Amino acid sequence: MKAYLDIETDRKGRISVIGVYTEKRGLTQLYGEDVTIQNLQSIIEQMDTIVTFNGDLFDLPVIKKCLNLDLKMSHLSIDLCKEKRKLGIKGGLKELEKMFGISRKTEGINGYMAIKLWEDYRRNGTQESLDLLLEYNAEDVINLLSLERYIAILKERWNDR
Repeated sequence: MKAYLDIETDRKGRISVIGVYTEKRGLTQLYGEDVTIQNLQSIIEQMDTIVTFNGDLFDLPVIKKCLNLDLKMSHLSIDLCKEKRKLGIKGGLKELEKMFGISRKTEGINGYMAIKLWEDYRRNGTQESLDLLLEYNAEDVINLLSLERYIAILKERWNDR
């Protein structure tokens, strides 16, 4: 069973949000004090595969550093960034979403803006900033499902050559 995962961090590299989607639980988001090894493990304990975008280079090493949890040791990792590179496709997550027609309400928000939203929430308690950050993270996570399907179709076509 698969878990689709994306994290957001603050400017010091600490995890501000972990978003995880599983078929059984749907979307779960941990933020602030709820970002703990116990909470993350309870979400992914039944999963055998973690799906990310650039997670092998970012999300999973940050989780290992911040939570002392090595998901690459306990789970199979499918990094869709690596998979699209194997097919010769260039671009980041947002570019691929546009390429494949995957919609996003938080168009224009990027990782730097996510940091700023977290800072505004932490410093000023601005609920709107937290809500927008969580929506951005949710779209990053949920859109992995569509992206995985598109990449699988392209891999099939590539292999049929």
